[in-house]
Amino acid sequence: MAKEWARQFYNSRAWKDMRRYILKRDHYTCAHCQGRAAEIHHIKELTPDNINDINISLNPDNLISLCRDCHAKITKGSTGDVREGFVFDENGNVVPANTPPALT
Repeated sequence: MAKEWARQFYNSRAWKDMRRYILKRDHYTCAHCQGRAAEIHHIKELTPDNINDINISLNPDNLISLCRDCHAKITKGSTGDVREGFVFDENGNVVPANTPPALT
């Protein structure tokens, strides 16, 4: 679920169009597990300070398609297998939550 400060952005026509474009560009395929992609991930994380910078928020080079599970692992470590403040990276390693995902 989007953070409150990001709701307006994620409800915008610009984001919805870009999301659709990225999913089509990536053939609805998860960049990590090759499963069915349903979500778009910002490689450089969106923050309240950069959300209005289209070079980050709407830049196709900063966006990849991911399945729900891989997106959760990257952004939240949501499997419940790691303590708060840590997440799984794209290789399944436990890393501090503020470590950006590696590009492949």
